[in-house]
Amino acid sequence: MIKLYILPGACSFVPHTALEWAKADYELNIMPRDELKSEAYLSINPQGSVPAIVDGDTVVSQNIAVQMYINALYPKANIFGGDNSPKHIGEIMHWLAFLNSDVHKAFGLIFAPDKLVSDEKAVAELTENARNNIVKMLKHADDQLSKQDYLTGQISTADLYLYIILRWSKSFALDLSAYKSFNPFISRVEADAGVQEALRQEGLEKIVSL
Repeated sequence: MIKLYILPGACSFVPHTALEWAKADYELNIMPRDELKSEAYLSINPQGSVPAIVDGDTVVSQNIAVQMYINALYPKANIFGGDNSPKHIGEIMHWLAFLNSDVHKAFGLIFAPDKLVSDEKAVAELTENARNNIVKMLKHADDQLSKQDYLTGQISTADLYLYIILRWSKSFALDLSAYKSFNPFISRVEADAGVQEALRQEGLEKIVSL
C-alpha cells in the first residue's frame, strides 16, 4: 500500500487530493512538524519536507515528482486534466512549475525570513517585499481564470496547487482584492468531492472566499 506523508494545509494537499481522485488504496501519514527533521523521517526524505510517497521499495519526494508518480500509477484518474496532448502537458507543467518554483518559493520568505536575515528591520523589509511579489505574480493566474474555469480548462493538480496557495494568501492577509476570478475559482474547487475529503482528513475548514 502507498504511504503518503503530509502536513495539514501544506503543498502536500495536492498529491493527497490526487490520491482521492484516483480512489487509491493508500495510508495517510500526517506528520507533526517537529518530526520532519527526525532521523526516522530523514531516512525517507533527506530534505525533511513533505510530500513524500513510499510505495514498497520506491520512495518519491518533491511535489511535482510525487504527482508524476501518482499519474503514472493511476493514468485513468486524469489528475493532470485528462488531455495527454503535448500542448496540454506543456500547459500543466508550466502552471505547476510557476506555482511550485516561483510562487511557493516566494512564500518561503514569509514562512521563515529569519533563515536569511536576523535584523528585525531586514526581516520586515524582506517579508514585505515577498508579500508584494506574491501578489504581483498571482495576477498571472487571475488573468487565466478570467478566461476559463480552471488554469488549463479542466480541473487538475495545478488548480489544487493554486488553491492551497490561495489558502496561504488568506492566512497571511495578502491583499488580492483586485483579482476577481479567485473567489469563484475557490468555490468551484471546494465543491469537488476529492477536495472535500482531503480537507476533512487534514482537519481543514473551507476558505470560501479571500
